[in-house]
Amino acid sequence: MKRRVAIVGFGFMGRMHYANWKKMKGVSVVALCDKDASQFKSPITSGNLAGADASTDFGDAVIYDDFDKMLAEAKPDIVSITLPTPLHVPLTSAALKRGIHVVCEKPMALNAADCGAMLKAKAAAPKGTQLMIAHCLRFWPSYVFLKKLVDSKRYGNVLAASFRRYSPPPGWGKGASWFMDESKSGGMALDLHIHDTDTVQFLFGLPKAVTSTAVWDKAGVMQHISTVYDVGGPVVTADGSWCVNPTMGFEASYHVTFEKAVVILDGKREKPLCVYPAKGAAFEPKLAEGDGYAYELKWFLDLVNGKKVQSVITPEQSRDAVRVVDAEKKSARTKKTVKL
Repeated sequence: MKRRVAIVGFGFMGRMHYANWKKMKGVSVVALCDKDASQFKSPITSGNLAGADASTDFGDAVIYDDFDKMLAEAKPDIVSITLPTPLHVPLTSAALKRGIHVVCEKPMALNAADCGAMLKAKAAAPKGTQLMIAHCLRFWPSYVFLKKLVDSKRYGNVLAASFRRYSPPPGWGKGASWFMDESKSGGMALDLHIHDTDTVQFLFGLPKAVTSTAVWDKAGVMQHISTVYDVGGPVVTADGSWCVNPTMGFEASYHVTFEKAVVILDGKREKPLCVYPAKGAAFEPKLAEGDGYAYELKWFLDLVNGKKVQSVITPEQSRDAVRVVDAEKKSARTKKTVKL
């Protein structure tokens, strides 16, 4: 029996979910929902076009503009929620109440308190109802590779690790200005930088404290943040920024120093991912094909189907990623270290 999937929100990320769900075995995309009907009438023209589905032919999927009506009529087993962050808690909670499994885009919510409301909805849902927040880097091959090195200590302990995520200010898609409204998106720290904040948690556990500095524009919107994470050992830092010119483009990179090797991910280098061991020649590791978007949805489908899966992400860890970003924002504002 195929699992019935519905997607709510059909901007770039909605199309990314659609592209991956529709080619997955054991799944049938039965409904698409967005209040903006124009989202279905023209192909996307920006973002990662190699990953998102740019077509206007949606097969047998029924198009809706009302979430509750879609749930009642389409009767999905799984809902992908790819809407602006303020809508995550109410729509996820409504689906969970009906016993519908939910995969919701990151961040989980605008703050840790709202994340707690979603966790309560999960606890009150019918037994076996699953919830996943789509922190895709935990499934991305280059980050999975790094996680294995950290855990196995193949090259010894980590001495230092730095992560960077730089982007021009968001200007893609319709209504992109909502990203600049921190009351709706949480701003750069919660929408962009949280990828690396969660990666730090993924690799080293929940930090004990954070010390952050930041730059804001004239309107008071955070444009750049730099954080030192106290993880009880290595020096760990991460920078997130919207201060990048379009001529530079997007950058997501890491530089991790082990006792016996340095590992660098940088798409602008000749070798985007390379291991530099203390002994022997540098080499490019062989990674699994595909990207984190596909792997996270496949993992969630296996979880829903009751298969034994390795624990990769929990709703509580997603809440904690928001907790850490909350602390980073407070640290930047107060110019003080904030404990967690």
